[in-house]
Amino acid sequence: MRRLLLVLGIIIISLEIVLYTYWYKVLEFMEFFVALGLCHLANSAIILGLLTELLPKDKRKLKHNIVLGVAMTFFLILFFNASRVRNRIDKDGILTHGIIIKKKYGAKTSPYVITKFNYKGTNYKSTLTIPDSTTFEKINLGDSVVIKFVKEYPKMMNRTVSLLN
Repeated sequence: MRRLLLVLGIIIISLEIVLYTYWYKVLEFMEFFVALGLCHLANSAIILGLLTELLPKDKRKLKHNIVLGVAMTFFLILFFNASRVRNRIDKDGILTHGIIIKKKYGAKTSPYVITKFNYKGTNYKSTLTIPDSTTFEKINLGDSVVIKFVKEYPKMMNRTVSLLN
């Protein structure tokens, strides 16, 4: 059983490395994230299995802490994926004009506006957080904004850059 778990772990870690080094350019945004998440969760299960086989029962707390640490790195994957998207928007993004369609006050967040832009006849939405409440109060529905988006994925990879005066 140990050998099987070890071989599976090596295979899945190799797949995870290939995902990060090559396939992130080929796969779509959500396909990449789902595949990476599944590999990471499988690695967590394999590590738990190996630790269960190798460590005695009195080290159970250590096993759970190690697996929890591996599972928590999933949040690092979220962070790196978000920075990858942000970098792609900055590098390959196209600028366009949009308009403000809604103003929202978040319960525990800064106020933000929802904007709309059109690309190839389809409308897409984006958001912009406005931390300064006096600036937020001066914004009106229908005001113009600058939006940057990736032409291959305008729905998922977009960001409202700034307000136009």
